[in-house]
Amino acid sequence: MTMTGARTTLSAIVEGTGMITRRPVAPIQGVLGCYFAITRAPGTTIQTLPDASAYLVIDIPRGAGPRCMLTAPRLKTVRSSPVRKPIDYVGVRLLPGVAFLLTGSAIRPLIGQRLPLARFLGSCATRLAKAVSEADSTDTRFDLLEGFLLERLAREQLDERVYRALRLIEHSSGTLEVPAVAERCGISVRQLERLLLTWVGISPKRLARIARFQAVLGQAEKGLSESGLAGKSSTPQWTNLAAEQHYTDQAHLIHEFSGFTDASPTRFSPLYSPDSLKSKCD
Repeated sequence: MTMTGARTTLSAIVEGTGMITRRPVAPIQGVLGCYFAITRAPGTTIQTLPDASAYLVIDIPRGAGPRCMLTAPRLKTVRSSPVRKPIDYVGVRLLPGVAFLLTGSAIRPLIGQRLPLARFLGSCATRLAKAVSEADSTDTRFDLLEGFLLERLAREQLDERVYRALRLIEHSSGTLEVPAVAERCGISVRQLERLLLTWVGISPKRLARIARFQAVLGQAEKGLSESGLAGKSSTPQWTNLAAEQHYTDQAHLIHEFSGFTDASPTRFSPLYSPDSLKSKCD
């Protein structure tokens, strides 16, 4: 099953480095975002944003052993801690619900955590990290990661009700009421909540809030990009965005935005930085 047609998620804002990405092959395109490779040096910052996806990331520090990690979905913006030595990251975005397919473990207890994948999959995760760290090119690293995921996900599918609920929430930017989502999925609100908490780790109501926040980010980032191309200095029209995304008013949007980022929209500096790389890894 594929999430094709869903809105693009702004998953992270990266400053001080570049990023290489690659799309997965057809058999697993429906469950993965892009593969990515980042080299992080002292001075590089990575700010992850609220996102219902999980990430499989192999950390390759200079002078230390590699680690294969699972980053569970996040409910708030998290700014990375500084590093003293360069570290390579090679990873892939697991679309909402796919971490449950991969690990077989309910996602709700893992929310906001970053854990060794070996905790769920055993020594094969350790072997993957070693092989990826020893590879001599980014493409080879992606190939190794892809082979690992093809073996485990090519024949797997999301629960049809979970898949449909996620599409409805994403396509409506979180504005479709939860009872309406449940009805269109042919289940009760309680069943919907239980399914999404198990598969995604996040309740339908909070998923809707994240989807709406992501829609605001996307529109704000688009407006800033367009004004930059036009040679204008501009800031997003937050009153208009609040109305477009069905917030009660601008104050409601500011309250939600601050709850996710600990900053008001006008003070969320990574959004405005001309040197930042805004990662859209769908």
